[in-house]
Amino acid sequence: MKKLINEPSAVVREMLEGIARQAPHVAILGDENVLVRRALAETSKRPVALISGGGSGHEPAHGGYVGSGMLSAAVCGEVFTSPSTDAVLAAIHATAGENGALLIVKNYTGDRLNFGLAAELARSEGVPVEIVTVADDVSLRGRVERHQRRGIAGTVLVHKIAGAAAAKGLGLNEVAAIARKTAENLGTMGVAFDGCTLPGAEKAGFHLADDEIELGLGIHGEKGVERTAPMKAKELTDTLLGNIIEDLGLRNGDRVALLVNGLGATPEMELAVVLRDAFASLSQRQINVERAWAGTFLSALDMPGCSISVLRLDDEMLGLLDADTEARAWPGGGAVNHRVRIEPAAAGASAAIGSSEMGEGNAGPWSARFKPALQAVAHALLDQEAVLTELDSKAGDGDLGASMRRAAEAILAVPATALGGPDKALAALGLALRRAIAGSSGPFYATALIRAARILADHTAPTALDWAAAMRGAADAIGELGGAKPGDRTMLDALVPAVDAFERELKSGYDAYKAWAAAVSAAEAGARETANMTPRAGRASYLGARAIGSPDGGAVAIACWLKALQPYISAR
Repeated sequence: MKKLINEPSAVVREMLEGIARQAPHVAILGDENVLVRRALAETSKRPVALISGGGSGHEPAHGGYVGSGMLSAAVCGEVFTSPSTDAVLAAIHATAGENGALLIVKNYTGDRLNFGLAAELARSEGVPVEIVTVADDVSLRGRVERHQRRGIAGTVLVHKIAGAAAAKGLGLNEVAAIARKTAENLGTMGVAFDGCTLPGAEKAGFHLADDEIELGLGIHGEKGVERTAPMKAKELTDTLLGNIIEDLGLRNGDRVALLVNGLGATPEMELAVVLRDAFASLSQRQINVERAWAGTFLSALDMPGCSISVLRLDDEMLGLLDADTEARAWPGGGAVNHRVRIEPAAAGASAAIGSSEMGEGNAGPWSARFKPALQAVAHALLDQEAVLTELDSKAGDGDLGASMRRAAEAILAVPATALGGPDKALAALGLALRRAIAGSSGPFYATALIRAARILADHTAPTALDWAAAMRGAADAIGELGGAKPGDRTMLDALVPAVDAFERELKSGYDAYKAWAAAVSAAEAGARETANMTPRAGRASYLGARAIGSPDGGAVAIACWLKALQPYISAR
């Protein structure tokens, strides 16, 4: 398994050194794998020390939460292994003053034993120590008693609230009481899409088939409580939230904080979707989301999946969540935006322009000719979506198939009233594609169609040569916009040969139908030839000679829609 490590045995220490390099307020405690706050007052003036930790592999927990307003120290064991009693005791000695220390422990046997023994040893030395155990995994409800559940991602919220309470100067018993209240009002449930791989291991601890997901997993690569079929984000979010809400007994009007946590290999995009769905689900239940975050807060190495944590809030906890901290991994903020959409400032003017460009009035004879031809183009592009996606994946970002699908859908949606004349039809198509397609395809096609519409503006009944001139203008517009030319392995390698052939055959006396057939053949040949070209423009140019061997997707798309138009080209 490929990993960015040196030696598996040294990975935790080297990771801590990397973390400390980024955080001037943090230092490594001697030879122990412990990160501590650097700037501590003399022992008589120190606030309650907040210490947490556990096995490594959960980054940014726990080292990322060391700092004023959160943890005083993070005790880091080997990957997924509890730290030693001596390491925890060293952290207590380094950070606890006369006000003592609070140990926040996730409910795993090794952590409870080692933190618990260290606390007992510290007490025997006269250091006041309290322990708060976090057992927020609601997936185990009905299987084990609450105090036997695992501690997972919601622990980070306990760190934040207890850390802020300590920073306010509250006493040990008060800080511990606030931490316990937080833990008691907290529920978390997670889902994994596959296992994770430990440093030095050849494969993940478990694998899931494409038609399986694991509900209720822990954070150490262990399996969950139920294996089921994949669900859409909304359905999965409802499943996780349903268990949390029932376990916490949340009711209408309750106030909560929402934490969507990535397990190490889940993109921010997907976490944001889950937060969106979770917020909607809670709001529909009339549960008020006061604060919300999505990101990776407590991971399981490279596990794909996420967890959702919900914390029932009161004013005290909300104020402590909002308090400042220098811990580098805490994102801050959390304020909920209750109005996520506003209308553009010029919405009225844009709508008017769009309506004009799309055309008003009755469909005429041109509409009857254009509509079936455009439908044929759209269906041809839809049929080729998978092919275009595959081609673009080999030399680009793989989005061409989806872009052409959106183009096809936009073409089908153009009203017949917008097709009342050649220039109007082309302008309407340009508008539709501009709005429907992002990336590079949209601007290229829209610019080409706008240029062609302008060329035909004074031609109410354009001849075949007039259409050829419009095609030439469209090709020129694409070249000017993208800075490409024939031979650069782009869409122009199909479009320009098609225009050349169409003009040549028309000027040689062939009718438009035969000339168009020659154009289609030239486009197809040009698209095939791109397989032998080294790309010199566009994203494929980054690959250089590695792109050789398969044709350019943009050129294949050109040949596709040109061929689809063939049955609708009249001889005159």
